[in-house]
Amino acid sequence: MNLVTEGELKIGVLSRRAPIGHTADLTATLEHVGGLTRVLPALAEFANIDWTALTTQSQVGLPRYFSFSKISNQVHQHDINIFLAEVDSKELDLSDWFCAHYIWPLLHGLPIPELADAELSQHLNTVRSTSEALVAESIDGDNHGYFVNDFQLSQVPLTLRELEPSKQISFFLHTPWPKSAPSSNTGIQTLEFLASGMLAADVIQFQTQKDLQSFENFAITYLPLELANVQLEVNPVSVSVHQLNLQSLGAEDLLNIREDEISYVHIARSDPIKNTLASINAFTQLAQEFEDSAPRSYLDLYVVPSRQQWPMYQELLSEIVQTVEQCNSKLFSLNYSPIRLHIGNDYQRASQALTRYDYLIACSVADGLNLVVKEGAILNDRNGVIVSAKYVGAMAELEDFCIIAEELNATGIATALLEARTLSTESRRKMSFELKNKIQEFDASFWAQSVVANFKILEKV
Repeated sequence: MNLVTEGELKIGVLSRRAPIGHTADLTATLEHVGGLTRVLPALAEFANIDWTALTTQSQVGLPRYFSFSKISNQVHQHDINIFLAEVDSKELDLSDWFCAHYIWPLLHGLPIPELADAELSQHLNTVRSTSEALVAESIDGDNHGYFVNDFQLSQVPLTLRELEPSKQISFFLHTPWPKSAPSSNTGIQTLEFLASGMLAADVIQFQTQKDLQSFENFAITYLPLELANVQLEVNPVSVSVHQLNLQSLGAEDLLNIREDEISYVHIARSDPIKNTLASINAFTQLAQEFEDSAPRSYLDLYVVPSRQQWPMYQELLSEIVQTVEQCNSKLFSLNYSPIRLHIGNDYQRASQALTRYDYLIACSVADGLNLVVKEGAILNDRNGVIVSAKYVGAMAELEDFCIIAEELNATGIATALLEARTLSTESRRKMSFELKNKIQEFDASFWAQSVVANFKILEKV
């Protein structure tokens, strides 16, 4: 068994996307993205990173190689080299469609339509072929091992194992795993496909203990032999407290809100699981009881358009816009428009809103991570209250210091908001203090060290 020191360690990271965007003249820029991709750079504090991701539609025409430090102006202990791998666009589109419309809802415990065996096989093959093409672009004999992120790349460990049998492979599933086996044949076959690919890794890490247990139970039932040689771990993704604190110190005030006004904030992708429509309607229920003499209250919605190539997501974004207009019309007696919609990926303004909120609404119907609540807890300087849901991954750690909506319809969220509004000043202060302490103790650096620890052994025995 050979050991490697931190300075020598080199890890190949594979993800669906990398945080590379571009300006109008195709100059590369750092793009704010959600999920685990946001914190992958934390690994570079402990190892050299070669990060390979699939080229997205917006990245076509960009170079294939980038230095993360040059684009971001962020300095880490070790290098982060980013490579964009261009694969067959038709295969990638088909794979993405199936992942978004079938695998994503399946993993979140949402219903999916049944598919004929031939059609299901065709879709799974596109996921497999995309993973195989990505692996072909990322193999490097100098790497000590590979870290794979994203359910869309579930077949990457299997392909890596065939090509690099002696290398350490870790897989991180940042989405949930269904808490009960689906009743449909399509669901069972799809989960078997995902699990069999992931089980080719040496280590699989999960966001929560419940997700680990659900995966383990599924594998024991359907893939017991493949489970025998895999280590399962819980390693919750978090945020970089140091970076967030630096960011808040240098930020300018971009918000149109006075000190005495009340701020409700909701930040999310335009995705059904984020439950944005219910959050808008919940605030509207509360606002109908506001008195003219009271300080003004605003709900600021920061919505990032998601998967707009597909009608279902286009329709949701349109419905969000229409609902804001309708709800503001209902509240005309207030003599101001209390719901303000900001569409786009304006990370700086959204971060300012997290610094200022009195109530942060994150009541997803299903959510593997939701790092927004952790960012908010660190950035907020008003003892703001987080109103969330038990289905949000971050609540596995933070539930005791947040208000949890029991029902995720408008009435249930409104009830939780009312509870948050009745908290004493001391209760708010204590909740905020405990949130910050918890996140600082288990921040992105802690997560990265846990990932890297699995790569210190070079040869499997």
